[in-house]
Amino acid sequence: MRLQVALAFLLLLSAPARAETVHEAVDAYALYQGDVSALLDMDIDSAAALDGALERASRHDPARAARGWIAYGALTAAQSPRFAAGVQSRVRAASRAAVLRQLRRDLTYARRRPPGSAEAIQLILNSVAADSARMAAAGHRFEGVGDALDASTWVISERGAREARLRRTDGAGIPAEWTARLHVGALAAAPLTDPYAFGGQRFWDGLARREPPPPSAIAWRERSGRAGATDRMLTLAALVIVAAADSESARVDAVLDDPRARECLALEQLQFRQCASVTHDPNEDAFCLARHGLIAPSACFGALVQ
Repeated sequence: MRLQVALAFLLLLSAPARAETVHEAVDAYALYQGDVSALLDMDIDSAAALDGALERASRHDPARAARGWIAYGALTAAQSPRFAAGVQSRVRAASRAAVLRQLRRDLTYARRRPPGSAEAIQLILNSVAADSARMAAAGHRFEGVGDALDASTWVISERGAREARLRRTDGAGIPAEWTARLHVGALAAAPLTDPYAFGGQRFWDGLARREPPPPSAIAWRERSGRAGATDRMLTLAALVIVAAADSESARVDAVLDDPRARECLALEQLQFRQCASVTHDPNEDAFCLARHGLIAPSACFGALVQ
């Protein structure tokens, strides 16, 4: 009996950590975009307020933000009626098991084989372009804040304590009222016709009860060198459509990790923290936030589109 208990304990210790679900991943990106909304609107009327803005931009773990971005793009693609119908048509023609085998071994299958992937890709590109644009807009706002603070006499808070705060990553959860809007399945929203729907160009602004500029009417094109990120989103979207995201946890975990986005965000976070560690006045703080906290990270995501 003792041997059986000991073996069970060893198996428990050696078991891999539970794979992150698609909805758990998307929560991290929601928190990221929620902070972008806050930075677009918050009043910067004191040194403490500016410190708070820096902390908001610095608190996100790059790996979790990148995984959340892939998850959000995947769930956005899963709202495409043509793509969902195309994936289901492959299930009927070849069987669910055969489709799952292809999704496990071929990252390009969801783009190439099911009809309707072009519509899903356009939804992804529209969403990425809109999300990146609002991050860049927040960055440009803080460039203006920096110009306004050029002659400010605000005193930067105690350097050591502030650097420690900027090195922290925050694992806070999403507001409870966001859950129903974020934890969606396939064809649960209509971003093709409603820009405030999940995956729509105004979704994050609507979630924050902001009134954004009109959405862009540009037909965005995919940047050829970043097709791998789109393929990750499409593969995960197909798994969601066939209700296999929970059972195919190993594949979900693999496609959620986009090294280029993760490494890009990590580099910008490092540069942001280093920049803020050597500033001398609020103007320079605002510049660090604008450039390395918002504008450059927006390009990490926006590199998907041209």
